[in-house]
Amino acid sequence: MSNNFSIQQFEILLELYKSSFLNFDSLENLHKVITKAIASGLSISRASIWEFENDKLICKKLYNSETELFENQPDLLQSDMPNYFEALQKGIGIVANDAQQNGLTKDLAVGYLIPLNIKSMLDLPIRENGKLIGILCCENKKTKEWTENDISFARSITDILSLLLEENKRRNAEKSLLENQERFKFISENISDGIYIIENDVLVFASDTYLKMLDLSEEEKRYSHSIDMFKLTHPDDRERVINTIYGAAEKKLPSTKYVFRCRKKNGQYMWREDIMNIQYDAYGKAFRAVTIARDITKEKEKELETINKQKNIYLQNQLLIKLYVKTDDLSIKDKINNIIKVAAEGLMIDRVSYWEIENNLLVCKNLFDKIENAHTNNQKLDIRELPKYIEAIKNQTSIIADDVLTNDKTSELLDNYLIPLGITDMLDIPIRENRKLHGVLCCEHRDNPKVWSENDISFARSLADFLSLALEEEKRKEIEKSLNENQEKLKQSEYQLRLITENSSDGFIIMENEKVTYLSPSYAKFMGYEPESLIGMSSDQIFEIMHPDDRERAKKFIDDNLKNKITSFKCEFRFRRKSGDYYWREDYANVIYDKNDKNSKYSKYIIISRDIHERKLIENKLIDSEQQLRLITENTSDGVLVIENGKLTYISPSYRRLLQYPNEYYENFTIDDIFNNFHPDDLNIVRPYIYYSLSKQIAELKYEFRFKDANGQYHWREDSANVIYEEDGKHYKYIVITRDISARKEAEKEKNRLYKITVKQNEKLIKFTHIVSHDIRSHTSNLSMILDLFEETKDIEEQKEYFDMLKQSTNKLSDTIFYLNETVAVQSREKNQKIRLNLKAEIKKAILGINAIILTSDATINIEIDDTIEIIATQSYLESIIFNMLTNAIKYKSPTRNPIININAEIIDNETKLTIQDNGIGIDLIKNKDKVFGMYKTFHGNPDAVGLGLFMVKNHIESMGGRIEIESELDKGTTFNMYFV
Repeated sequence: MSNNFSIQQFEILLELYKSSFLNFDSLENLHKVITKAIASGLSISRASIWEFENDKLICKKLYNSETELFENQPDLLQSDMPNYFEALQKGIGIVANDAQQNGLTKDLAVGYLIPLNIKSMLDLPIRENGKLIGILCCENKKTKEWTENDISFARSITDILSLLLEENKRRNAEKSLLENQERFKFISENISDGIYIIENDVLVFASDTYLKMLDLSEEEKRYSHSIDMFKLTHPDDRERVINTIYGAAEKKLPSTKYVFRCRKKNGQYMWREDIMNIQYDAYGKAFRAVTIARDITKEKEKELETINKQKNIYLQNQLLIKLYVKTDDLSIKDKINNIIKVAAEGLMIDRVSYWEIENNLLVCKNLFDKIENAHTNNQKLDIRELPKYIEAIKNQTSIIADDVLTNDKTSELLDNYLIPLGITDMLDIPIRENRKLHGVLCCEHRDNPKVWSENDISFARSLADFLSLALEEEKRKEIEKSLNENQEKLKQSEYQLRLITENSSDGFIIMENEKVTYLSPSYAKFMGYEPESLIGMSSDQIFEIMHPDDRERAKKFIDDNLKNKITSFKCEFRFRRKSGDYYWREDYANVIYDKNDKNSKYSKYIIISRDIHERKLIENKLIDSEQQLRLITENTSDGVLVIENGKLTYISPSYRRLLQYPNEYYENFTIDDIFNNFHPDDLNIVRPYIYYSLSKQIAELKYEFRFKDANGQYHWREDSANVIYEEDGKHYKYIVITRDISARKEAEKEKNRLYKITVKQNEKLIKFTHIVSHDIRSHTSNLSMILDLFEETKDIEEQKEYFDMLKQSTNKLSDTIFYLNETVAVQSREKNQKIRLNLKAEIKKAILGINAIILTSDATINIEIDDTIEIIATQSYLESIIFNMLTNAIKYKSPTRNPIININAEIIDNETKLTIQDNGIGIDLIKNKDKVFGMYKTFHGNPDAVGLGLFMVKNHIESMGGRIEIESELDKGTTFNMYFV
């Protein structure tokens, strides 16, 4: 049949056919023009465009021709009108002359057609690429017989709308593509990393940053790529890179990452990290690779520097261990030769020398030149010309000069020593004897600048300590030799012995008949006594002032030697001075036996006693140093730090990397600074534990805590501490190995989280059981009341009304059971827990379920809620909340007045506040405020009260992220304010 459009309809269609989407500026204007056009062309009351979204229709634009205004329309839910939605889903047009009776549209009657007084409908599907996306709805308030001409006109309008929507979508896609191209161009030109794209082995794009990285022009890079894609790859990396790229493509990996060396235009190699994203065609063949190239040369150089440092530390440790092997058979000259050669090898420098102070001269005793592999000793310096240098070497543990030209302490050596020899860096360690400056171990570097590391300084100090011990040992040997050579002369001349003893820094004692007959002034002065007070002391009295820990050992050692007639022996022990302090002494005994008197132990017992307290402390430091080195070498993957006398004296590179603080941050680091970086929750636990362990002289500790790094982030650490104590029980060195246990702690946290979830699920199961019991009981109570009313009346109309109420309550009971099942599904995560609900509609549906209770109690319910207010909630929970609130308001009504319940809602910030107010008997909140929402809590003695209603209401609201508040006065009523997110 041919279409006989009216002139008006023809002009409308012609105008729309001539249009494109650009004529409308926006989608909203298009919708306005279309709805007004079809309303005008069909002379109908209303025209609207609706869009499908999940299980509902959303009104995008509605035109009312009677008012000539555009209006809003609530969404239509599929669950409310299944037949209508089923017809739309099939994509057929719906022609309903009598829409309220039509089988496809009568589902709309109660909630839509009748309230709006719509008699006729013509709904046509809107498609996009053959897919149904919405409908064009034509409605008339008077009954209208839709003609073929009307239907054709409406379909033509629908087709034009579909075409314009497709045009809009295409234009948006083109706009997005253009924006993406511009965005890619902007990113590629402004990020620090380079980008290049290869399609079918051809270089199609290279960013400016990438070309600058290689110092190549685009033409040069394209030419190089066309000859050999991997031409610039380092030969040692080439095969690995090729295997990585083609291996990823063969496995159909979306991306791959590789690190290699790449040659720049100047021939130098740079380190690069490339991340390649691979794209495949429909046949699975790789056709495009988009690669981000990052210059990691500095990172690699730093990594190589760290490896070299670790190698250097290992070399220094091995050299020290080799040097510490027993060397008693070597002369002092050979020992010094070994020490300075080891220093040159371990510090990787050209020159190391040993200097001694002689009067006003600093005399070079041994200089080793590694380049010439020779030892010399032909240098002298006048210390009177070096006041700054001498003052610094006396008062400091070392002079560290990374640049001798700018260091104030070495400025006096420049013209006559450093500059002529080409020395650029110095590390000088003092050599002390009896706490006085004796000489200097001088480590010198030439040509390339050198920065002395902490390991270099520790290594040099260890060598200086070893040299000090060797010099003391040599001096002792010389004294022993001298004593042995002159023993016979000493027998004949005590006068000569006195001359020696009275002018020596060592102490001399002579015992005869087991009593002191002579002691030198230096010994008496050291002990803090007058010489006369010690003359006549017996051997037992001497043993009494020895340290208790040394007494029995020394006594047994001396008795054994005397018993075996040993003429010369030595013994080390601690002696108590008059001040009460103990000091280490080393006694060299020379014994003269009376060959004629076999009953006498000896005729004369001559002792040379030396103060070795400083040497003992140095030896202890050497032991500590070996322990420290062993801890560092054996635990390089963990952090290591050393605390001495409350200050941080060593921190390993791995620990520095962990905390990420700058190096200078640690220079004055104290124990308090360390504690300040503890997590506050851990500080109050760990600090008392550490101090308690130190008070008990516990040598090994272990504890866990969180420590803050330079970025303010906390990391879980496990510290294993080794503590070294002095003889008086005070700790002087605290060595810590710290390990990152963040991963383990996260695993424990996850385990606890899963346990809490299990507990919470069990609690929800118990609560759900109570919900089932409580909510179904509310419905059965309502059904029971309706049946009682039904049986009491004989009036047919009343019975019919009660029957309808019975039917409604039965339906509500079914709905409740359905929603409870839905809740089970939600708890099992079979469905989304919360949905968007119209608050007013849900309240009205809940009221239908208790209409009998409302009727019999003469209750009045006033609802003042905007039709558009919606909340996100679990439907079964919301229904239970409203049921409980309303039935409680009626159940606890005042005996002197009919119940009045006011319900209103408002949106405050991001929350919806629902208020339910009654005029019932109220609750005494002074007595029961903390019990109101408790399980099985009742307040009025009602025989049917269970005490679950308010408990379930609170749990429902809180499970949905909301909260509930109560206001109440006795005999005035109660107000509940519920807040939904």
